[in-house]
Amino acid sequence: MNIELRDTQSKAKVAQEDRETFYRSFLSLANRLQPAWQFRVSIPGIGRERLSRESLQRHFTHELVKAQLNFLERQRQAGNHFPSIEHFIVNTPDINEQKVRRNYLRLLAWRGVKGKFLEALCLMATLTRMTPMGDSFEIELFAQEGPLRVQDQGVSCFIWTQQSVQSEKSGLKAVPDIVITKTPESVTTSNILSIIECKCRDSIGASELRGEFGKAYDLGSPSYILVSYNSVPQSVIDGGQVLGIDVQVFSLNTPERERFLRGERDVAEDMATRLALGRKRRMFLTAIENRASDVRRRGN
Repeated sequence: MNIELRDTQSKAKVAQEDRETFYRSFLSLANRLQPAWQFRVSIPGIGRERLSRESLQRHFTHELVKAQLNFLERQRQAGNHFPSIEHFIVNTPDINEQKVRRNYLRLLAWRGVKGKFLEALCLMATLTRMTPMGDSFEIELFAQEGPLRVQDQGVSCFIWTQQSVQSEKSGLKAVPDIVITKTPESVTTSNILSIIECKCRDSIGASELRGEFGKAYDLGSPSYILVSYNSVPQSVIDGGQVLGIDVQVFSLNTPERERFLRGERDVAEDMATRLALGRKRRMFLTAIENRASDVRRRGN
């Protein structure tokens, strides 16, 4: 059977470390944000539960089952008919190979869920730098939310997640991961203050960066932060600065990874600080203004 198994063990170890760090960060953030913010996790077939390690694990288990079923279906289409996922695992007598197969399936589930985890972490990290405008808010993680009324350095604004927005210029639609607006009406290109996009692609290059620039321009956001789960070449980060795209690499894929894993540095605090600086810099607005001035000079 031609599946990627050889480097599965090392990747599974990294994924397990990442998932455990997410769990710790979510619970730490939830504790810091109480009592103003209460967080829930939706688990299909069970319902909405209070954010806890157990609810996060149940959410991942659901994703694991879904990944296993999808894997079996792909195998059937390829002519390999396994009655169950356990039949696939024990189809080899090699105990080590069975372990590798189990880890491979867990990796498939992690690939499907880590983007949602990154988005939720960025949302909660953003809230730590905001002042809630109300007694208490209940937020469902990994779901569409908003408007959440807050103040950012004394300025009233509203946070949204996974909201569809149609450009008033092009008519094209987009669903940014996290948007901050200046008014509580639906997200429009006339009220966006900042956008956070989370990406889990193996690599981000020039074409992807220019694509994000096009979206940022079309949506008219003064601040556009691209958070990459994986490491990004410095040339891409530098290119992003020229285009006004604030490229940030997730804490666990920076040279400081081991310090974050050991708890010497706080992933949530690191991301909160970098996201707050990105909003304040309004890099995209500055880049557009500078580019417009340059074009005018050459046109005169």
